[in-house]
Amino acid sequence: MNEARDGKLQVILEMPGVSRERLEVRVENNELRVTGRRIRQGRAKYVLRERVHGDFLQTYTLDETVDQSSVDAVLEKGILTLTLDMKGHVKPRTIAVRGG
Repeated sequence: MNEARDGKLQVILEMPGVSRERLEVRVENNELRVTGRRIRQGRAKYVLRERVHGDFLQTYTLDETVDQSSVDAVLEKGILTLTLDMKGHVKPRTIAVRGG
């Protein structure tokens, strides 16, 4: 997870070989869950295969500083980027300095 400067939290996951139709992103009970399925391509026999196929589940626990009603998910070129807003009272802000 990466906290961006604009008060948003980003989760970036590599999802090679996973289509948008085979992904589900869900926020429930203070958890961010990413489930999906990788399908085996072809029936060739391999000596070494670096990508696994089948179902997967990633779970991240969210604390009270994350606005769970605001999640954006984008899958581009095998990279899933999830962006979550932080609640207003925890967003970074600049404080003006007064005086001489």
